[in-house]
Amino acid sequence: MNAQAIESQEIRFSTRAAHWSAVFSLFVGVTGLIAAEFIPVSLLTPIAQDMGISEGMAGQSVTAVGIFAVITSILLAPLTRKIDRRHVLLFFSVLMVASNVIVALAPTYPIMLIGRGMLGICVGGFWSMASAVTLQLVPTKDVPRALSIVYAGVSVATIISLPLASYLGHLVGWRNIFFMGAGIGLVALVWQFLTLPSMPARDGNNFRNMFGLLKRGWVLAGIGATIFSYGGYHVFFTYLRPFLQLDLQLAPGALSAVLLAFGVANCAGTFIAGAILGKHFRATLLGIHLALSALAVLLFATNGEVGVNTGLAIAWGFIFGFIPVAWSTWITRTLADKAEIAGGVSVAAIQFSIGLAAGIGGITFDSMGIGGIFVAAAVIQVLAAVLIKASFMAFARENGRPA
Repeated sequence: MNAQAIESQEIRFSTRAAHWSAVFSLFVGVTGLIAAEFIPVSLLTPIAQDMGISEGMAGQSVTAVGIFAVITSILLAPLTRKIDRRHVLLFFSVLMVASNVIVALAPTYPIMLIGRGMLGICVGGFWSMASAVTLQLVPTKDVPRALSIVYAGVSVATIISLPLASYLGHLVGWRNIFFMGAGIGLVALVWQFLTLPSMPARDGNNFRNMFGLLKRGWVLAGIGATIFSYGGYHVFFTYLRPFLQLDLQLAPGALSAVLLAFGVANCAGTFIAGAILGKHFRATLLGIHLALSALAVLLFATNGEVGVNTGLAIAWGFIFGFIPVAWSTWITRTLADKAEIAGGVSVAAIQFSIGLAAGIGGITFDSMGIGGIFVAAAVIQVLAAVLIKASFMAFARENGRPA
């Protein structure tokens, strides 16, 4: 495929009019979606006590979301290839509201898992469509900025689902927190109903094209880099709280403040990412992974120095804010005509990487402590950078132009 053909695809699949209100409606939807996904993390104990289950069983309510997210991300584009994307997104918003209400009212553990499974369908479905939908809401030149707005919902949701949900849960009870989540979903639903334009499904969203995509070397390198990118981040993030609480021995108030600062920094990074990626895409995508590796090395070298370590951890959160926007931008720049099926494969890869990171991190932490986590994160991020570079080079050879 030559450069002219690629440029014509970008024009074809991007709107000439910007629907910014619709973009912000997706931001609200993402905030509600991700907050609902991770709220149980901060409310495991009261959920377990109320439901008469162990905290480990309560934690499986997060696992249930991930399982259904992977399945949905793979199947959505082929199974809905003839349905207007506006209708699909509205359906997911309705399902998100229903999921929160079911969990809030759940009399038994199996009913709660059903509600969480419904949320998993929303998570996998939305993320697999995010890049493709954004291409239809704003002109090509505004796609990175629009993606940064949408993905800022993840950062805001992190703040809501961790320190805020934990605090409010003690005041009003965990069930009312899920009712609040349903309220956010209802706002998103109404806003999307009023602002989302008709977005016809694109041709080619089928299983044959999905498997054909994975036969291209530069795509495989990019998906591999995505796995290392998210995996390297989550190896450290999973053990962020034990690091701050046990290794740095932060008091409860200081711990909450650092976690809040981490979330705010992550949100800031997401917003800034849109402007920078639009002008310096390749250098930024490569640079942020090298920067995360460098931060991990610095954390290893300065382990135990409270002021330095907390600053480095907050910087880690800031730089990670670039990653979701960067990988979605990669899809819109290189796979504009297959954005939905590429998005589905990418979501499955991300969910796989998070699970793999938890397993690797657990073994590393138990055998080598937090120092081993830093080393693992640094090495994984370097591997991500290597695969990114390989993907860029292979793409340029195949298409006659840089990504």
